[in-house]
Amino acid sequence: MSATDTSMGAAQALSLRPADPRPAPCKVCGADAPLFGLTDFNRSCEEARGKVLPLSGAAVYYRRCPQCSLVFTDAFDDWSMADFEAHIYNDGYLAVDPDYVETRPTNTAAVVAKTFAAAADSLDVLDYGGGNGVMAAELLRHGFRSAATYDAFSQGFRERPWRRFRLVTCFETLEHMADPVSGAADIVDLLDEDGLFLFSTLAQPANFNDLGMRWWYIGPRNGHITLHSRLSLTRLFGRFGLNVASFDDNIHVAYRTIPDFARHVFKA
Repeated sequence: MSATDTSMGAAQALSLRPADPRPAPCKVCGADAPLFGLTDFNRSCEEARGKVLPLSGAAVYYRRCPQCSLVFTDAFDDWSMADFEAHIYNDGYLAVDPDYVETRPTNTAAVVAKTFAAAADSLDVLDYGGGNGVMAAELLRHGFRSAATYDAFSQGFRERPWRRFRLVTCFETLEHMADPVSGAADIVDLLDEDGLFLFSTLAQPANFNDLGMRWWYIGPRNGHITLHSRLSLTRLFGRFGLNVASFDDNIHVAYRTIPDFARHVFKA
């Protein structure tokens, strides 16, 4: 399928993998996942705030796994990093996620700092998928021993760290992964044996069966192409020997054993 994305400046050809009507393996658990629904490529999460982009004419088909409930699309599975940068993480991205530049990382850093204040000066943190590095800079300002950013799509932060970290944070990133298993493997490889992975991704709400494709978090223009359930998160990180706990539909942790610096979080 080819279409043209004209909503964010210069028109560029948009090529997606054609939808196959047959079930395809779930990207987390491998079960046969049938087609679930479709939406236009230009649908973004800002529609929840009343901002609606012009239709692109390119349909993005999603599947839902009957076993772990993962909602995902394979429309972008043939894309290179250059394709994602051209069509999603381009100059128009700010319009569909205005909070990512400063508001979200600043506010999130304040919460992380408050949560781990007692151990901050002994913790080295990696912010995985950390965008422009604002959150890491804020964590340093809040007294963490060190804070680094790694983001394959962000200029200046594309060099993958060579070491492991006791605290790895990852906010609003897992839903962007076309290959969730490879993404999780990369994260786990950067986590100390006794480390904590603190992350956010909005899990499907209790009424998801009623919402279906109307759920506001399904937004291909944002790069939201893999939408988790709590079960799919458990199975994803369980592949690597990690436990998963969710504090609400959005905030989660994964760990092998609960590290000392985080025990108070689980008692709250």
